[in-house]
Amino acid sequence: MSNEAVQRWKTFLEKVRTRFGEVMAEADAGLDELIATEVIDPGPVAAATNEVKGRLFGLRDKIDPAWKKLEAEIGEAQRDLEDLGRELETEILRAADEFDDAVRKKQLARLEELAKEELAARDLKCTRCGAKLPEPAVQHRTENVTCTHCQAVNTVRPGPAMAMAAALRPRPKK
Repeated sequence: MSNEAVQRWKTFLEKVRTRFGEVMAEADAGLDELIATEVIDPGPVAAATNEVKGRLFGLRDKIDPAWKKLEAEIGEAQRDLEDLGRELETEILRAADEFDDAVRKKQLARLEELAKEELAARDLKCTRCGAKLPEPAVQHRTENVTCTHCQAVNTVRPGPAMAMAAALRPRPKK
C-alpha cells in the first residue's frame, strides 16, 4: 500500500468535488438569468441544461479511470477508498437529477407569471361583430367560443406562456 497513492486519490476526489461545486454554482446563476429572459423559447434553456449535465457526467466519468490507475498501488487493504469515489459518482448523478427538477420548477414558475400577464392583457373580441367574448373554460388549449351577441363561433388560442406552462405542469397520478 502506498500512502502517496492514497493521498493522490484523496486529492483527486477533492479536486473533482471542488469542480463539481463550481459547475453547480455557475449553472444556478446562468440558468436563472436565462429562464428570466428566454423561457418562452425552450431551446436555450434545454441547451444550457444539457451542457451542465454534460459537465457533471464528464466529472463523474473521470473517477473510475483514475481509480483504476491507482488501484494496484493502493492495494486491497484500502478498498474503502474506492467507495469514496463511488459515493462521489452517486452524489454527482443525484445532483444532475435534482438540477433537472429545479430547472423545470423555475421554468414553470416563470411561465406561470407570464401566463397571468397574457391572460390579464387578453381582450377577446368576436371576429364577426366585435363584441367582447367570454374567456373559455379551458385556457391552456385552443377552444371554440360562441359569441353571445351574434352566435358566431370564434377560435380562441392560448398565449405561448400559457400553453407551455400547461405542458410543463406535472400530471396528476392515477
